[in-house]
Amino acid sequence: MGSHLRKRQNKNGYVWQIVIELDPDPVTGQRNRIFKTLSDCTKKEAEEIMRKMLTDLDNREYVRDSNITFEKFLREWLDTYIIPYKSPTTAESYAYNVENYIIPKFGKVRLQNLSTIEIQKWLNELAVKSPLSDNPLKPRSIHNLFMNLNTALKRAAQLEIIKKNPAEYIELPKCKPYQPEIYSAEELQALIAAVKDTDLEVGVMILVCLGLRRGEMMALKYSHIDFDNGIVSIEDNVVRLKGRVLTKDPKSESGKRKIEAPEILMELLRRERTEYMKRKLRYGADFHDTDLIVCQSDGAAYAPDWYTTKFRQFIEANGLKRIRLHDLRHSHISFMLRLGINVKVMQKRAGHSTFATTMNTYSHVLDDMQKEATEILNNGLQAIIG
Repeated sequence: MGSHLRKRQNKNGYVWQIVIELDPDPVTGQRNRIFKTLSDCTKKEAEEIMRKMLTDLDNREYVRDSNITFEKFLREWLDTYIIPYKSPTTAESYAYNVENYIIPKFGKVRLQNLSTIEIQKWLNELAVKSPLSDNPLKPRSIHNLFMNLNTALKRAAQLEIIKKNPAEYIELPKCKPYQPEIYSAEELQALIAAVKDTDLEVGVMILVCLGLRRGEMMALKYSHIDFDNGIVSIEDNVVRLKGRVLTKDPKSESGKRKIEAPEILMELLRRERTEYMKRKLRYGADFHDTDLIVCQSDGAAYAPDWYTTKFRQFIEANGLKRIRLHDLRHSHISFMLRLGINVKVMQKRAGHSTFATTMNTYSHVLDDMQKEATEILNNGLQAIIG
């Protein structure tokens, strides 16, 4: 690897140009050189910079100068590494954050000039006011934005466009552990009584009895039910993507699962299957034979948002405690845990990818159960000791 320094003249005076000769291109055999032009420095300073470049090259730490803007890199990164490999909903989330938050702030910045302190200041600003509203961003939203930014910059470092990731040493706001609102056994009883014989009954009972996610419930078909053995197979998930309703695989591989259903739900599903066939005959050619369990009277699918809105309006109209539709899933899992169902069993039923997810999400329930267990232990010991 040869190198030399040469003095050149331009319209502003003299500059020093570093020239480093690398091995020829192994495919084309063409010369492979690095040029770096320095202004406003002495020959001694230029020689020091050249020695540093040679050391970095020896250590495989040298990064060639690039004028690519962060905006250009982000769009190439999304097209090359995110959209082809992430789920459609995850890719849409990445793209939304890039287009609405990251590019407006850093898009015109040269990627190699992006600094840690600029990123830190930006995150601090978001905690005070979002650029899309007058409200501060919640810590969880800031964490998600940072995750997207950090993932892109990690890739830039791996591609040797930047020497190091400027997002590596960033302070993030602390996120409070999420604690969902849940219904007690008495509140579940009141909800089940209220939805009986309404168009919400089947969906609510599926959520209460199986703890599915909304998209899993909306995608459930009669062909997914083993009526002889009381087994429900979770195979699909309905999502809204760019205004369109799509059916895709469950959230993760562990989301594809088989759940044993309680007989109270199986009885309801048998009745609903009979009603489905009656409506099919009644509507004739106008019937949408989707095989969906949760559907409109003509068999057509509901939009996922419709069910969420309908549920919220229903509980408000019936004076029930306000919770999200998704909180019925949390209520189901919490109820099962309180009944003494093994946590590992609940991980499988819930479709959580890791045991830690179940433990972390329902730690408050498990803490309460420890108190109950201690009381039982204490009563048992008193009986022995006398």
